Amino acid sequence: MFTVADARRCAVDLFMQSAILKTQPRSSLTLDADVLLQYFLNRPRAWLFAHDDTDISPIREAFCAAIERRCTGLPIAYITGEKDFWELPFHVSPDVLIPKPDTELLVERSLTVIREKAAALLPEQHLFILDPCTGSGCVAISILHTLEAEGIRNICCIAADISPAALAIARLNAERLLSAETQTRLHIIEGDMRALPETITRFRESPSPSPSSSSLLSNILRFDLIAANPPYVPSALTQELLKDGRNEPALALDGGSDGLDFIRILTNNTRTVLNRNGVLLSEVGEYHAQAARRLFETAGFSDIRIHQDLAGQDRLIEGVSEQPH
Repeated sequence: MFTVADARRCAVDLFMQSAILKTQPRSSLTLDADVLLQYFLNRPRAWLFAHDDTDISPIREAFCAAIERRCTGLPIAYITGEKDFWELPFHVSPDVLIPKPDTELLVERSLTVIREKAAALLPEQHLFILDPCTGSGCVAISILHTLEAEGIRNICCIAADISPAALAIARLNAERLLSAETQTRLHIIEGDMRALPETITRFRESPSPSPSSSSLLSNILRFDLIAANPPYVPSALTQELLKDGRNEPALALDGGSDGLDFIRILTNNTRTVLNRNGVLLSEVGEYHAQAARRLFETAGFSDIRIHQDLAGQDRLIEGVSEQPH
Protein backbone atom coordinates (compact mmCIF):
# COMPACT_ATOMS: atom_id res chain seq x y z
CA MET A 1 0.00 0.00 0.00
CA PHE A 2 1.26 3.45 -0.94
CA THR A 3 -0.87 6.31 0.35
CA VAL A 4 -0.98 10.02 -0.40
CA ALA A 5 0.74 10.65 2.93
CA ASP A 6 3.44 8.10 2.05
CA ALA A 7 4.03 9.78 -1.30
CA ARG A 8 4.34 13.26 0.18
CA ARG A 9 6.69 12.09 2.93
CA CYS A 10 8.85 10.03 0.57
CA ALA A 11 9.13 12.89 -1.94
CA VAL A 12 10.13 15.50 0.62
CA ASP A 13 12.69 13.15 2.20
CA LEU A 14 14.31 12.56 -1.20
CA PHE A 15 14.22 16.24 -2.07
CA MET A 16 16.04 17.05 1.18
CA GLN A 17 18.79 14.62 0.20
CA SER A 18 19.23 16.28 -3.20
CA ALA A 19 22.36 18.44 -3.44
CA ILE A 20 20.42 20.91 -5.58
CA LEU A 21 17.13 21.06 -3.65
CA LYS A 22 18.14 20.58 -0.02
CA THR A 23 18.65 24.30 0.64
CA GLN A 24 15.06 25.10 -0.31
CA PRO A 25 12.44 25.61 2.43
CA ARG A 26 10.53 22.48 3.39
CA SER A 27 7.29 24.23 2.44
CA SER A 28 8.59 24.67 -1.11
CA LEU A 29 9.61 21.02 -1.33
CA THR A 30 6.21 19.93 -0.06
CA LEU A 31 4.54 22.09 -2.67
CA ASP A 32 6.64 20.42 -5.39
CA ALA A 33 5.53 17.00 -4.14
CA ASP A 34 1.91 18.08 -4.11
CA VAL A 35 2.05 19.55 -7.63
CA LEU A 36 3.38 16.23 -8.94
CA LEU A 37 0.70 14.31 -7.06
CA GLN A 38 -1.95 16.62 -8.47
CA TYR A 39 -0.60 15.97 -11.95
CA PHE A 40 -0.56 12.17 -11.69
CA LEU A 41 -3.86 11.92 -9.82
CA ASN A 42 -5.63 14.72 -11.70
CA ARG A 43 -6.92 16.04 -8.39
CA PRO A 44 -6.78 19.48 -6.72
CA ARG A 45 -4.44 20.04 -3.80
CA ALA A 46 -7.35 20.22 -1.34
CA TRP A 47 -8.22 16.63 -2.28
CA LEU A 48 -4.73 15.51 -1.22
CA PHE A 49 -5.22 16.99 2.25
CA ALA A 50 -8.60 15.29 2.66
CA HIS A 51 -7.44 11.88 1.40
CA ASP A 52 -4.00 11.37 2.87
CA ASP A 53 -4.76 7.71 3.64
CA THR A 54 -5.97 6.88 0.10
CA ASP A 55 -4.02 4.13 -1.65
CA ILE A 56 -2.37 5.47 -4.82
CA SER A 57 -0.20 2.45 -5.60
CA PRO A 58 -1.08 2.50 -9.34
CA ILE A 59 0.85 5.77 -9.81
CA ARG A 60 3.73 4.89 -7.48
CA GLU A 61 6.26 4.00 -10.18
CA ALA A 62 5.56 7.06 -12.35
CA PHE A 63 5.48 9.36 -9.32
CA CYS A 64 8.80 8.07 -7.96
CA ALA A 65 10.41 8.45 -11.38
CA ALA A 66 9.23 12.06 -11.48
CA ILE A 67 10.65 12.66 -8.01
CA GLU A 68 14.02 11.38 -9.16
CA ARG A 69 13.96 13.75 -12.11
CA ARG A 70 13.06 16.67 -9.84
CA CYS A 71 16.00 15.80 -7.58
CA THR A 72 18.33 16.58 -10.50
CA GLY A 73 16.98 20.12 -10.55
CA LEU A 74 14.66 19.62 -13.52
CA PRO A 75 11.75 22.05 -13.11
CA ILE A 76 8.31 20.70 -12.33
CA ALA A 77 6.96 22.26 -15.54
CA TYR A 78 9.30 20.18 -17.69
CA ILE A 79 8.26 17.03 -15.83
CA THR A 80 4.53 17.66 -16.25
CA GLY A 81 4.94 19.33 -19.63
CA GLU A 82 2.71 22.22 -18.63
CA LYS A 83 2.93 25.66 -17.06
CA ASP A 84 0.12 28.10 -16.34
CA PHE A 85 0.66 31.61 -17.71
CA TRP A 86 -1.98 34.34 -17.98
CA GLU A 87 -4.40 31.72 -16.58
CA LEU A 88 -3.77 29.51 -19.62
CA PRO A 89 -2.13 26.04 -19.55
CA PHE A 90 0.88 26.22 -21.88
CA HIS A 91 2.70 23.11 -23.04
CA VAL A 92 6.45 23.39 -22.39
CA SER A 93 9.57 21.32 -22.90
CA PRO A 94 13.31 21.97 -22.48
CA ASP A 95 13.18 23.44 -26.00
CA VAL A 96 11.55 26.59 -24.61
CA LEU A 97 11.84 28.79 -21.55
CA ILE A 98 9.26 28.15 -18.86
CA PRO A 99 6.89 31.16 -18.89
CA LYS A 100 7.57 33.36 -15.86
CA PRO A 101 5.07 35.51 -13.93
CA ASP A 102 7.21 38.60 -14.62
CA THR A 103 6.50 38.24 -18.34
CA GLU A 104 2.78 38.76 -17.72
CA LEU A 105 3.71 42.45 -17.40
CA LEU A 106 4.70 42.37 -21.10
CA VAL A 107 1.30 40.91 -21.99
CA GLU A 108 -0.54 43.40 -19.78
CA ARG A 109 1.19 46.45 -21.25
CA SER A 110 0.84 45.09 -24.80
CA LEU A 111 -2.91 44.77 -24.31
CA THR A 112 -3.12 48.36 -23.08
CA VAL A 113 -1.27 49.62 -26.16
CA ILE A 114 -3.39 47.49 -28.52
CA ARG A 115 -6.70 48.59 -26.97
CA GLU A 116 -5.74 52.25 -27.32
CA LYS A 117 -4.69 51.83 -30.94
CA ALA A 118 -7.63 49.59 -31.87
CA ALA A 119 -10.12 52.17 -30.58
CA ALA A 120 -8.85 54.64 -33.20
CA LEU A 121 -9.08 52.25 -36.17
CA LEU A 122 -11.60 52.40 -38.97
CA PRO A 123 -13.66 49.19 -39.45
CA GLU A 124 -11.53 48.01 -42.39
CA GLN A 125 -8.18 48.74 -40.70
CA HIS A 126 -5.99 46.27 -38.81
CA LEU A 127 -3.17 46.38 -36.29
CA PHE A 128 -0.02 44.39 -36.92
CA ILE A 129 1.85 42.87 -33.97
CA LEU A 130 5.23 41.15 -33.84
CA ASP A 131 6.52 38.80 -31.14
CA PRO A 132 10.13 38.29 -32.35
CA CYS A 133 11.29 35.79 -29.68
CA THR A 134 8.15 33.75 -29.21
CA GLY A 135 9.47 30.54 -27.60
CA SER A 136 6.39 28.70 -26.30
CA GLY A 137 4.19 31.38 -27.85
CA CYS A 138 2.96 32.48 -24.43
CA VAL A 139 3.09 36.23 -25.14
CA ALA A 140 1.42 36.26 -28.56
CA ILE A 141 -1.14 33.60 -27.66
CA SER A 142 -2.09 35.27 -24.35
CA ILE A 143 -2.58 38.59 -26.14
CA LEU A 144 -4.76 37.11 -28.87
CA HIS A 145 -6.75 34.94 -26.45
CA THR A 146 -7.62 38.00 -24.37
CA LEU A 147 -8.48 40.18 -27.36
CA GLU A 148 -10.73 37.45 -28.76
CA ALA A 149 -12.68 37.38 -25.50
CA GLU A 150 -13.04 41.17 -25.73
CA GLY A 151 -14.27 41.01 -29.32
CA ILE A 152 -11.20 42.75 -30.76
CA ARG A 153 -10.40 40.81 -33.92
CA ASN A 154 -8.82 43.32 -36.29
CA ILE A 155 -5.37 42.14 -35.23
CA CYS A 156 -2.75 40.23 -37.20
CA CYS A 157 0.20 38.82 -35.27
CA ILE A 158 3.49 37.32 -36.36
CA ALA A 159 5.35 35.21 -33.81
CA ALA A 160 8.92 34.36 -34.80
CA ASP A 161 11.73 32.31 -33.31
CA ILE A 162 15.10 31.08 -34.50
CA SER A 163 14.50 27.61 -33.03
CA PRO A 164 12.40 25.14 -35.06
CA ALA A 165 11.85 23.05 -31.91
CA ALA A 166 10.47 26.08 -30.07
CA LEU A 167 8.20 26.89 -33.00
CA ALA A 168 6.72 23.39 -32.83
CA ILE A 169 5.78 24.04 -29.20
CA ALA A 170 4.30 27.43 -30.07
CA ARG A 171 2.17 25.91 -32.84
CA LEU A 172 0.91 23.22 -30.48
CA ASN A 173 -0.07 25.85 -27.91
CA ALA A 174 -1.87 27.92 -30.54
CA GLU A 175 -3.88 24.87 -31.59
CA ARG A 176 -4.74 24.04 -27.98
CA LEU A 177 -5.57 27.52 -26.73
CA LEU A 178 -6.90 29.62 -29.61
CA SER A 179 -10.07 29.29 -31.65
CA ALA A 180 -9.75 28.28 -35.29
CA GLU A 181 -10.62 31.82 -36.38
CA THR A 182 -8.01 33.44 -34.16
CA GLN A 183 -5.39 30.96 -35.34
CA THR A 184 -5.80 32.38 -38.85
CA ARG A 185 -4.57 35.71 -37.52
CA LEU A 186 -1.47 34.27 -35.85
CA HIS A 187 1.44 33.38 -38.10
CA ILE A 188 4.23 31.43 -36.46
CA ILE A 189 7.41 31.57 -38.50
CA GLU A 190 11.10 30.74 -38.29
CA GLY A 191 13.10 33.94 -38.22
CA ASP A 192 16.15 35.64 -36.75
CA MET A 193 15.52 38.87 -34.87
CA ARG A 194 19.00 39.97 -35.87
CA ALA A 195 17.68 40.31 -39.42
CA LEU A 196 14.10 41.46 -38.90
CA PRO A 197 13.55 43.29 -42.21
CA GLU A 198 14.80 40.30 -44.20
CA THR A 199 12.68 37.90 -42.12
CA ILE A 200 9.53 39.95 -42.67
CA THR A 201 10.18 40.32 -46.40
CA ARG A 202 10.71 36.58 -46.76
CA PHE A 203 7.48 35.93 -44.87
CA ARG A 204 5.45 38.33 -47.02
CA GLU A 205 6.68 36.63 -50.18
CA SER A 206 5.92 33.11 -48.98
CA PRO A 207 2.56 31.42 -49.74
CA SER A 208 0.00 31.94 -46.99
CA PRO A 209 -1.45 28.80 -45.41
CA SER A 210 -4.70 30.70 -44.93
CA PRO A 211 -6.29 32.22 -48.06
CA SER A 212 -8.44 34.46 -45.89
CA SER A 213 -5.35 36.16 -44.48
CA SER A 214 -3.24 36.38 -47.63
CA SER A 215 -4.37 39.92 -48.46
CA LEU A 216 -3.57 41.07 -44.95
CA LEU A 217 -0.13 39.51 -45.06
CA SER A 218 0.72 41.22 -48.33
CA ASN A 219 0.17 44.54 -46.56
CA ILE A 220 2.56 43.86 -43.69
CA LEU A 221 5.41 46.28 -44.15
CA ARG A 222 5.61 47.63 -40.63
CA PHE A 223 4.19 46.87 -37.21
CA ASP A 224 2.18 48.87 -34.70
CA LEU A 225 3.59 46.96 -31.74
CA ILE A 226 6.63 44.79 -31.16
CA ALA A 227 6.37 42.81 -27.90
CA ALA A 228 9.70 41.13 -27.16
CA ASN A 229 11.10 38.91 -24.46
CA PRO A 230 14.62 38.52 -25.84
CA PRO A 231 17.61 36.76 -24.27
CA TYR A 232 18.87 39.31 -21.73
CA VAL A 233 20.81 37.42 -19.07
CA PRO A 234 24.57 38.11 -19.05
CA SER A 235 26.58 35.13 -20.31
CA ALA A 236 28.37 34.46 -17.01
CA LEU A 237 25.10 34.57 -15.07
CA THR A 238 23.45 32.28 -17.64
CA GLN A 239 26.09 29.62 -17.05
CA GLU A 240 25.74 30.01 -13.29
CA LEU A 241 21.95 29.71 -13.42
CA LEU A 242 22.07 26.56 -15.53
CA LYS A 243 24.22 24.78 -12.94
CA ASP A 244 21.09 24.08 -10.89
CA GLY A 245 19.83 21.57 -13.43
CA ARG A 246 16.97 23.71 -14.67
CA ASN A 247 17.79 22.61 -18.25
CA GLU A 248 16.33 25.72 -19.88
CA PRO A 249 17.75 26.56 -23.33
CA ALA A 250 20.82 28.81 -23.06
CA LEU A 251 19.90 30.17 -26.50
CA ALA A 252 16.83 31.83 -24.97
CA LEU A 253 18.68 33.20 -21.94
CA ASP A 254 22.15 34.33 -22.98
CA GLY A 255 22.21 38.01 -23.93
CA GLY A 256 25.98 38.34 -24.29
CA SER A 257 28.60 39.61 -21.88
CA ASP A 258 26.43 42.41 -20.48
CA GLY A 259 23.07 40.89 -21.34
CA LEU A 260 22.30 43.69 -23.78
CA ASP A 261 23.32 42.17 -27.13
CA PHE A 262 19.75 41.53 -28.23
CA ILE A 263 18.41 44.75 -26.73
CA ARG A 264 20.90 46.57 -28.97
CA ILE A 265 19.67 44.56 -31.94
CA LEU A 266 16.05 45.31 -31.08
CA THR A 267 16.54 49.05 -30.74
CA ASN A 268 18.65 49.27 -33.90
CA ASN A 269 16.51 47.01 -36.11
CA THR A 270 12.94 47.39 -34.96
CA ARG A 271 12.59 51.06 -35.95
CA THR A 272 12.99 49.89 -39.54
CA VAL A 273 9.87 47.74 -39.18
CA LEU A 274 7.74 49.94 -36.89
CA ASN A 275 4.98 52.25 -38.09
CA ARG A 276 4.94 55.89 -37.10
CA ASN A 277 4.04 55.92 -33.39
CA GLY A 278 4.69 52.20 -33.29
CA VAL A 279 5.63 50.88 -29.85
CA LEU A 280 8.54 48.65 -28.87
CA LEU A 281 8.13 46.77 -25.59
CA SER A 282 11.03 44.68 -24.33
CA GLU A 283 11.49 42.72 -21.15
CA VAL A 284 14.84 43.51 -19.49
CA GLY A 285 16.81 42.58 -16.40
CA GLU A 286 16.59 44.78 -13.34
CA TYR A 287 20.41 44.93 -13.38
CA HIS A 288 20.63 46.71 -16.72
CA ALA A 289 17.29 48.46 -17.25
CA GLN A 290 18.87 51.91 -17.15
CA ALA A 291 21.52 50.88 -19.68
CA ALA A 292 18.75 49.51 -21.89
CA ARG A 293 16.93 52.83 -21.59
CA ARG A 294 20.00 54.60 -22.93
CA LEU A 295 20.00 52.24 -25.93
CA PHE A 296 16.39 53.23 -26.64
CA GLU A 297 17.37 56.90 -26.41
CA THR A 298 20.37 56.50 -28.72
CA ALA A 299 18.20 54.70 -31.29
CA GLY A 300 15.81 57.67 -31.37
CA PHE A 301 12.81 56.31 -29.48
CA SER A 302 10.64 58.79 -27.61
CA ASP A 303 8.29 58.62 -24.64
CA ILE A 304 10.57 56.00 -23.08
CA ARG A 305 9.24 54.42 -19.91
CA ILE A 306 10.39 51.67 -17.58
CA HIS A 307 7.68 49.55 -15.94
CA GLN A 308 8.20 47.64 -12.70
CA ASP A 309 7.09 44.09 -11.97
CA LEU A 310 5.11 43.04 -8.89
CA ALA A 311 8.34 42.91 -6.87
CA GLY A 312 9.09 46.54 -7.74
CA GLN A 313 11.98 45.60 -10.03
CA ASP A 314 12.57 47.31 -13.37
CA ARG A 315 11.28 44.71 -15.82
CA LEU A 316 9.88 46.24 -18.99
CA ILE A 317 11.04 49.10 -21.19
CA GLU A 318 8.78 50.91 -23.63
CA GLY A 319 9.57 53.31 -26.44
CA VAL A 320 7.70 54.97 -29.31
CA SER A 321 9.02 55.27 -32.85
CA GLU A 322 7.89 58.72 -33.95
CA GLN A 323 9.17 58.48 -37.49
CA PRO A 324 9.89 55.26 -39.39
CA HIS A 325 13.21 55.00 -41.22
